[in-house]
Amino acid sequence: MNAEIKSYMHVALVLDASGSMESIRSATIESLKNFFGGLKSEEDKTLLDVWQFDSDVKHLVDSADLNDGAPQTLERYTTDGCTALYDAICIGIDELGRKFAAMPESERPDGIVFAILTDGFENASRSFTRKDVRDRIAHQSSKYNWQFRFLAANQDAISTGGDFGLSADSCDTFEATAAGIGRLCAESSPLECCMKAVRAGSRVRRRARFTAAKAHP
Repeated sequence: MNAEIKSYMHVALVLDASGSMESIRSATIESLKNFFGGLKSEEDKTLLDVWQFDSDVKHLVDSADLNDGAPQTLERYTTDGCTALYDAICIGIDELGRKFAAMPESERPDGIVFAILTDGFENASRSFTRKDVRDRIAHQSSKYNWQFRFLAANQDAISTGGDFGLSADSCDTFEATAAGIGRLCAESSPLECCMKAVRAGSRVRRRARFTAAKAHP
């Protein structure tokens, strides 16, 4: 693809960092580093944001360019505390939405994937509710075509994701083991297939923008 019309996909991950993730912390770091490293593409721009959450929410990775490789800040991922899942999802959506709103329209992403990874149920949010999560997902999906993935262990991901308004094919259950997190991030996994589909759509949309701009300078 011509560099002039390089597409831009933005990936966001809300990552459980509660105490129960400690047994797979190292495997999670390595699996995510390999996965994000695999998204490198000379034909595309791909930026990454990661929020980790336990009882609180921390912005771990801020607009890292995946063409430079997996961000080293993933090594700072630590586990402790409870599961403020609702707070983390809403904070991530709100902060990312403000970031895009501040950009000129021509510089905004052509495709957005917002993934949520947890091994447990909500038990510690103080600012947001399940309804807040559902409303935000519905708004960003319908108005801005964000693609959401809910990745969960120790529960029925389809049932929990359904409470957020997500369809069954947007939800994946994984085993809370090193092998389980590895399969979640592996080549040809549902998550990777989602990324490939969004990237392909991003290229089509960027070409359309570029063609329209040339026709109406």
